[in-house]
Amino acid sequence: MAGYFKLVDAHDGGFRVKLTAPDGTLVAVSTFYASKEEAIAGIELIREIAGTGPVVDHSRDDVPGTSAIFGGIQLLEESGDALRRKA
Repeated sequence: MAGYFKLVDAHDGGFRVKLTAPDGTLVAVSTFYASKEEAIAGIELIREIAGTGPVVDHSRDDVPGTSAIFGGIQLLEESGDALRRKA
């Protein structure tokens, strides 16, 4: 079975989306959506972006053993209004 999206009630009255791995591990939780329609649109947007979106690294650089290519993923950093490969 593939990972899946769970549409759940939010504590504050709206909805949230939980991205769940095939083994049931919680991977991510969305922002608040006021309606179910907005949450479903959010799922569609996540599906569109997730496969092709770049990884922009905002983390600290002092972590030993990490580099600009980590686990086969090219990390990018913001440079003004543009993205560039992390050195």
